[in-house]
Amino acid sequence: MLLIKGIIEILQKADGEAAGSFNDFANILIDGRRLSSATVSKRLGELVVAGAVKEVITRSDKGRRIIAYRTTQKGKRAIKLAVELKKVFSDTENG
Repeated sequence: MLLIKGIIEILQKADGEAAGSFNDFANILIDGRRLSSATVSKRLGELVVAGAVKEVITRSDKGRRIIAYRTTQKGKRAIKLAVELKKVFSDTENG
């Protein structure tokens, strides 16, 4: 696929009912391999700067800061476009 490794997968994971944590993204498998912590960190930073995900900061019972990520409307549009792009390329391969 032409998209940068992990971008769409992270957006999709952050688009669930609950905001995704760093560990959730580190468990994403692409071609049978997990995304490295460095890749997850880099992609999350890129997505936050681009406005495709936002940080959701809460506190644990012990006051520890917890950062999770949620897909924004801009990120949802990117997911939709990526799905369409993937379909176009798979249609091209099949016909």
